[in-house]
Amino acid sequence: MRSGDLGPDLAAATASSTPDPHRRSGAQSTGEVIIETTVSPFHCLYQDALFCHSQSQRKLAQSESEASRLVRAAFLLYLDAIEALVHQAAVELGRVELAATLVDPDRPLPLGQAWRLLPAIVVEGDGCTGDLDAPPWPQFAELLALRTAWTYPGPASDRAAFYRAERQGAPYEPLEPHRTPSGLGLGSERLAFPRTGLPRDPYALRPRHLDTARGVVDSAIETLDRRLGGALTRGGRHRREPVRVVYP
Repeated sequence: MRSGDLGPDLAAATASSTPDPHRRSGAQSTGEVIIETTVSPFHCLYQDALFCHSQSQRKLAQSESEASRLVRAAFLLYLDAIEALVHQAAVELGRVELAATLVDPDRPLPLGQAWRLLPAIVVEGDGCTGDLDAPPWPQFAELLALRTAWTYPGPASDRAAFYRAERQGAPYEPLEPHRTPSGLGLGSERLAFPRTGLPRDPYALRPRHLDTARGVVDSAIETLDRRLGGALTRGGRHRREPVRVVYP
């Protein structure tokens, strides 16, 4: 494992693990050191999403299909990251008698419900129910709806995608709502979500759409953090991966 794969606490642990020449230890004489770290899945997955995100932007000039593949991977990783964050916060910050409601993998709650319940188990109150009509929650709901459409595809009629060419023999590109002929009778919401503009066709996703999705995810984290009085990210707890020397 490269040192860059671990969180911000690795450097301090590495410095503290320098062998003491005055100690008599077989392990120390060979320089062997074993460390333990507490993994933050949010930090890991979010960094992976950022990597795929940046790679998609670089690939776009070479191949739109390759860029779109990386966009889809990053999109799923961003949502997996925030899901991990909600579940971790429930365990670490929530009241014990209520946290099990959110963190039982045998009875998983959809992320759309979990983030609503988290504030109620961490602090007194009714969760985020009063904020459901204000950004970023309607936009966040569209991100979740897109992921759901991929994992629960439904009948073929729900999976129709449309492509457009300037003329016969020209390359086809995903049909965008503003280029839809009026005579086609195709509503814009069949092609894209109204608030975020994210295309429903996974092959039509481009890095610009991922910029939008990441902005919504970051805004959702910030808004939820405010609802929790800053407890969600205080001291960088959502990213921290503390490290300690366990041998010798």
